[in-house]
Amino acid sequence: MKKIFGIFIVALAFSVTVKAQEPLRTAYFLDGYNFVHQLNPALPSARSYFTLPGLGYSNLGIQSNMGISTFLFPQENGQLTTFMNSSISSETFMKGLNNNNILNVDVSTALLSIGAWGRKNGFTSIDLNLKANASINLPRDLFMFMKNVGGAEEYNISNLGVKARSYLELSLGHTQRINKRLSVGGKVKFLLGVLNADLNIDKMNIRMNESAWSVTAKGSLRGSTGNFVNIPSYAESGAEGSKYPDQVDFGGIRFNNPFDGANDFSSIMSSIGNCIGGYGVAIDLGAAYEVIDGLTISAAVRDLGFINWKSTIYATTDEASWEFTGFDNISFEEGSENSIENQINGLTEGIEDMIVLRKKPGSSYNEMLAMTVHAAAEYTMPFWKGMSVGALLTSRIQGAHSWTEGRFSLNLALGNVFAISGSYAISNFGSNFGAALNLHSKAFSFYIGADAIPMHLTTPMESLGIGFGIPYKPINLGLNFGLTWNLSKRKDILGFRE
Repeated sequence: MKKIFGIFIVALAFSVTVKAQEPLRTAYFLDGYNFVHQLNPALPSARSYFTLPGLGYSNLGIQSNMGISTFLFPQENGQLTTFMNSSISSETFMKGLNNNNILNVDVSTALLSIGAWGRKNGFTSIDLNLKANASINLPRDLFMFMKNVGGAEEYNISNLGVKARSYLELSLGHTQRINKRLSVGGKVKFLLGVLNADLNIDKMNIRMNESAWSVTAKGSLRGSTGNFVNIPSYAESGAEGSKYPDQVDFGGIRFNNPFDGANDFSSIMSSIGNCIGGYGVAIDLGAAYEVIDGLTISAAVRDLGFINWKSTIYATTDEASWEFTGFDNISFEEGSENSIENQINGLTEGIEDMIVLRKKPGSSYNEMLAMTVHAAAEYTMPFWKGMSVGALLTSRIQGAHSWTEGRFSLNLALGNVFAISGSYAISNFGSNFGAALNLHSKAFSFYIGADAIPMHLTTPMESLGIGFGIPYKPINLGLNFGLTWNLSKRKDILGFRE
């Protein structure tokens, strides 16, 4: 497909600028997991360790309350069609939607990670991470308008938005054991912004006006894209199709190599400087307390901070209304030769035409990070200290892109070498199962896990150029793996495991 919602393409492009942000939540109670301090700075690694670049850990998380089955439906001939086909009733389509239909993508990779125990029950960590996240929110009323054009004279659409961000994070953390039952920890993070974009349509009013739709919207697009992405206006791209020369031309978006033509030290350093989109700071705070023998509660706040971004794109909707002809130029009837790809392209181009953003001079701006809050409890069985059960509540605070999850775990530690955790989670995105495995020794630790394991896959979708099965129910996937080299004997922070 040549483009799937142009703005969202930018968001996903930002997210894949790294190889693989949310750490493995299933491993919160996993014995010997060296990166638990990424989830709560009051919970340190059991051993001193270091990582090699690219091998320390890589995390990929996808969360959504949408899936392939939300928008594509099978026909009697075995082919797929979009929800716009007249054979798909409004009731059938709309019952699969939520008020806010969200897709989140979080990815991160460790460039460097070192953790070391001190002499006074303190653990210090240094991490250099490359992180990115992208999120899109599509309100239910947007699809109601698309499916039932003409069914009503007026539609109100709110909270249509796309957010994307990637940055480099250097953190210094410390955990201190106060006494046998209490430990506290914190991290200071220095942030180097790479790319950022935030499209938010707070409200959109669509009213039938003779043969066309009159659109009035309140929204903006703000971003810092450096030399990586060029988002032109129609006047800048030279394209036709808009009566506003300063309107953002999403079809003209171009992705660039910022180091193209840099062939000496001076030009390379200049290119590096142009890649820096902003600077920021953040902190993590955490605490863990053993209430009674075997029962530990813990809590943490992560990524409490901001980035100051340089503005390279700023656009807002016009105060005046504009006309939108609708989606009537696309054929969705049964037997049509119009392919799924062409149908989706037509839909996404229609959505782009419906949003008129006009470029304006911009200035630097502050943006808060997506803050995450954890609250947890773990109980170790009195008859076997190698078995525990745990409950973890996670809440991501990011405006319309926020979500909350409750996760319950069963954890087994088989000696000091092997540990496994299985989890079940309920969230805004539905329910799912997770699993994690950790192999740890005096020399090294290796872990692999997933917070969400897809249970229902399609057959290969050749009509979309996809030669493998993909989840057809709400897409939830969390894949994590990593390797550390251990430097010390095992040491646990709370007394009940000693």
